[in-house]
Amino acid sequence: MLKPVKMQKVRIVALKSVLEELIKNLHEFGLMEIRIAHYEGLESGRPLDYFNTVSEQLVRIRAIKNSLSAQKEENLTIENPVEEAKKIKLDEELKALGEDQVKTESDLNRLREEQKLIQRFVGFSDIDFSRLETNTITFTLGTIAGGSEKVNSVKERLDKTLKIYNFRSLVVGSDIVILIMHQKSDIVDDILSELGFNRILVPSYVSVPSKSLAIVSNEIHTKENRLERIKHELNSLSKKHYSKIAAIEHALSIESDRAEIASRFNFTAAAAIIEGWVKSDDYQKLEHELAKFNNKAIVEKAHATHDESHPVLLSNPKTASPIQFITEDFSLPGYSEIDPTMIYLFTIPLLYGMIVGDVLYGILSIFIAKFMMKKFASSYILSNVSKIWFYSAFPSILFGIVFDEWAGFSHFHLLEKLEKWGVIDLASFGINAPFYDFHLSRAHNLPTIIGLTVVVGLLHLAFGFILGAINEWHHSKKHALAKIAWLGVELGGVLTVTAYLFNMFDPTIGLAGVIILVVSVIVLGLTEGIVGILELPGFAGNVLSYSRIAAIGVVGVILAEIINEFLLPLPEHGILAFILFPLFIIMHAVNAFIAMFESLIQGGRLNIIEFQSKFLKGGGKPFEPFAVHV
Repeated sequence: MLKPVKMQKVRIVALKSVLEELIKNLHEFGLMEIRIAHYEGLESGRPLDYFNTVSEQLVRIRAIKNSLSAQKEENLTIENPVEEAKKIKLDEELKALGEDQVKTESDLNRLREEQKLIQRFVGFSDIDFSRLETNTITFTLGTIAGGSEKVNSVKERLDKTLKIYNFRSLVVGSDIVILIMHQKSDIVDDILSELGFNRILVPSYVSVPSKSLAIVSNEIHTKENRLERIKHELNSLSKKHYSKIAAIEHALSIESDRAEIASRFNFTAAAAIIEGWVKSDDYQKLEHELAKFNNKAIVEKAHATHDESHPVLLSNPKTASPIQFITEDFSLPGYSEIDPTMIYLFTIPLLYGMIVGDVLYGILSIFIAKFMMKKFASSYILSNVSKIWFYSAFPSILFGIVFDEWAGFSHFHLLEKLEKWGVIDLASFGINAPFYDFHLSRAHNLPTIIGLTVVVGLLHLAFGFILGAINEWHHSKKHALAKIAWLGVELGGVLTVTAYLFNMFDPTIGLAGVIILVVSVIVLGLTEGIVGILELPGFAGNVLSYSRIAAIGVVGVILAEIINEFLLPLPEHGILAFILFPLFIIMHAVNAFIAMFESLIQGGRLNIIEFQSKFLKGGGKPFEPFAVHV
C-alpha cells in the first residue's frame, strides 16, 4: 500500500508453431506487460504475416464507421473479422452520400448568403437589374449613412451638379439608394465618395429582386429537402449496419494488436523469445496458463538489467482512488519509492480543513462536493476532485469547532442571532453562556496562528525528509544521509531561531541548535555539494510558505465578518431584512466558494510542491499489460 506492487521480470520461449495461439492467450489473460526483447545475434521482431491485411480492413471499417451516426451497440461476437469486414460493401455508397452531403451543404450556404444579399434591395420591386445596364444607361447601388435627410442632401448636390440622373431610394433599416445615370461620370463617383456612399455590387443572376428572391428561396427549399433525404438515408444505413460494423472494428483492433505485438519479440529459426513483466503474485498463474502448451511455450523468471526500469502499479483501497489520481497524474513514483497516496489521503484534507476552518462552510463543502460528484460522475478529473473536496469537508468542520467559526460568527453569537428571529429560545434550554471557551480565534490571534502553521510546515517537511531517507537507504546511502542532514538543518535552525530570536529556550539550547545546524550544513555540503548549500534559502521559503494557511484563512474570516456586519438581516430592519437576506446568503456562498477553491489549490500545492519534493523523484513508468480492452 505504501509501496508499488512488486513486479517480476519474465521470459517466455515458444515455438513458432504455437505463436499465434500463445499471443491470443496472453492477450486474453492480460497479465503480462510485453517489452521489446534485445538478444545479440537473434532476428529482430516483426508483425505477424496477417498484420497488413488486418490493418487495411481496420482502416476501411473505421472510415465506414465514422461516416455513420452512432447507434446503441449490440453485444455481437465476430468469429472471423477480416472475412466479415470484406462482406461490408458500403464504401462507395457512403462516399457518394458524403460527397453529396458536402456539396448540398455548400450550395445551401451559398444560396443563403445570396438570399440575404437580395433581401437588402428587394424593395426595388419594379426594377429589372438585368436590363438596367445598357450602352447609354448605367447604375450604381449602395447605402448612405445618416437617414433620409442625408439622402435628400445627396439628391440636391447631384441635381445641382449633373441633372443627368434618376435617383431613387428605399429605406429598410439603413438607406439603400439606386442611382441611374445616362453615362458614367468620375464626378458622380467623387461626390458619392465624399458623401459616404458605400457601393453594393448586384450579382449578375439578379433580375427583378422579388423574382430572384423567389427563385433563390425555392432552390434553398429544394436543397434542404435533398439534405434531409441524405440524412435519412445515412440514418437508415446506420441503424442497419452500425452495431455490426462497431463489433467488426473492435475485433479487428484486437487482431491488429495481436499481430503487431510480435514486433517486440526476438526470433530464432524455430522459436520466439518474449520478455516482459508481471505482478509477482501473478507469476504462478501465468505458469499455469502456459502449461496447456505442453512445453511448446515455457516461462521463466528473468533478471532486470541495471538500466532497465520496473513498471509501476499502485495498489490502494478504493476510498483512496481520488488521491491516487493525483499521484498517478502528477508524478508516478519510481518502483523503489514510497507511494504517497495514503499519506495524501490524510494531509490534503487536513491542510484544506485548516484553511477553511469553518463549521458552516465545511457543511456547505459537503453539499457542493456531493452535487459535483453526481453532476460530473462521467468526468475522470472532476469526479476525483469532487471526492477530494468531499473528504476535505470533514476536517473543515473539525477545525471550525476548534476556531469556533460559524460563517464568521462564534457558536454562541450565532445562537443569539437565531434567537432574535425566534428560531430558538436560549433561556428555555438553559443556555446563557458559550458551550466552550477553549477556541483559538484566527482573527484575534493571528501571530499565534501563523506560528502554529509554521510548526505544521516544519513537521510536514520533516516527515518528507524521513520518507526521503527511507526511499534512498537501499539505493544510495549517501543520498539518504543528505536527507538526514536536511532534518538536522531543520532542527538546528528551529532551536537557534527560537532560542536567540524569540527567547523561548535557554541559550544553551540555542548553542546546541547552532552546533546541529553547522554540522548538518557540512554534511549537506559533503553529500550534495554546492547545490545543497544553495538550496538552504529555498528551504526557508518552503517553511514560510506554510504561513499561507493562516493568511488565506484569516482573509476568509475577515470577509465573513464584514458580510455579517453590513448585510446581516435582523427583525428590527423590517422590510429591509427581506432585501438583505438573499444578499447575505449569496455573499457568504461566494466567500465560502473562494475559501474552498483556494484551500484545494494551496493545500494541494503545499503537499505536491513543498512536501513531495523532499522524498519523491517520480518518473515511474505505469504497468501496461498486454490485454483486451473492452
